[in-house]
Amino acid sequence: MSSSNAVASLRSRLIGTAGTPAERVKALLGLILGPSDKSLLPFIPRPIKLLVAFLFLLNWRSWPFIWHAKVFKAVFKLRLDKFLHARTVPDQRRWLGKISCVGGNPFEIVSTTYHYAGLDDSDYNGHLSNSCYAKACDSARMKAACEIFPAPFGDGSWLALGGSSYSFMREIPYGVNYEIKTTIGGWDSKWMYIVHHFVTYPTKKKSRSQTKAPILRLPDQGSDSHTAGFPSMATPSTPSLINTPARSSSPPLVSTPQRVPYKAPSTIPKYKIKSPLPDGALVHCVAISTYCFKAGRITVPPAVAFIAGGLGDPSKQRWFHVQGLRFNDQYPPTSNKRVLKNKMTEILRGGWKTDIVDGWEINQDTGVSTFWELGEYEERRDENMKNIFGGVQLGMTSLKQQEDWFPTI
Repeated sequence: MSSSNAVASLRSRLIGTAGTPAERVKALLGLILGPSDKSLLPFIPRPIKLLVAFLFLLNWRSWPFIWHAKVFKAVFKLRLDKFLHARTVPDQRRWLGKISCVGGNPFEIVSTTYHYAGLDDSDYNGHLSNSCYAKACDSARMKAACEIFPAPFGDGSWLALGGSSYSFMREIPYGVNYEIKTTIGGWDSKWMYIVHHFVTYPTKKKSRSQTKAPILRLPDQGSDSHTAGFPSMATPSTPSLINTPARSSSPPLVSTPQRVPYKAPSTIPKYKIKSPLPDGALVHCVAISTYCFKAGRITVPPAVAFIAGGLGDPSKQRWFHVQGLRFNDQYPPTSNKRVLKNKMTEILRGGWKTDIVDGWEINQDTGVSTFWELGEYEERRDENMKNIFGGVQLGMTSLKQQEDWFPTI
């Protein structure tokens, strides 16, 4: 029998295989990986085929559409939760209040994703590849957006990524589980700055031995360091206490007041609230993502989007007003194939500039109601923008304006 007739016979056997899909897949693998006289690929030695199959299974995290599944998992989960628990307007109102961070401090909200440094994400040194930090941040950003801003998304707004930067401090070895903790670091009239901390925790074996390398630590919220909330270096002789600021013989660059520990509203789940890292936890990388809110093609100031999402104002007066606009009987929600529209959609598209709320003053400098300004967080926002994010923004803007960076021919 010729080789072409043998292959045709094997194909007919595969097509004629009856049973469940799992049995069909098993039959297909048998035809591919089986002995040469029974294989669809008789010209390839069986050990090589087994090696290729082993590597293919070992790198399953990088299979086609795996990245899409990881990134959009949070979106699918949010839509499914809405479908199950928010079919009617009253249910939608209660559901939004339950999943939103109503009354929460924007600086104290955290979103956590869990990752693994697999073989497909590691480089030739056995560490997590630098490119995979950005890959992991994609799913972390999407989950944070769905957990912190579900309400504005329902009003037709979306987030546009304007840039990202990474500071690598310590490698993540192959085979290690790590977390990405995503928090809001600051904002201005257009951009919101999201901070990602790549964190690992010591195993039982490593916790018994003391490492000689510098330890990266995350100061607590009450630290008077100008980098509170960001990693600092500690010498090996310094205890690895995440919630203890690193000692320094030199005075701090900027003196900031000591903050009172944050007490979150009881309606916000504890896993969404920042807390000191446990002893021995290591920060391997800090990344900054720059985002802007959009409603169609109109840019929405971050403070307006925060208020639309329920952040700020523990008294929840803003949230009650926003919900009244969102579920207004005079302006019932309408939808088409592209966007959901309600009264809040008009607010996000510029209506906040002229929206006058009883009991709230008008800012004489901007002419806008203070209702749409998070003045209670202005001091900390201004501090972070001046000491941290202002330099990032200035540096990138300067690079964009350097037209003669490369010589012309």
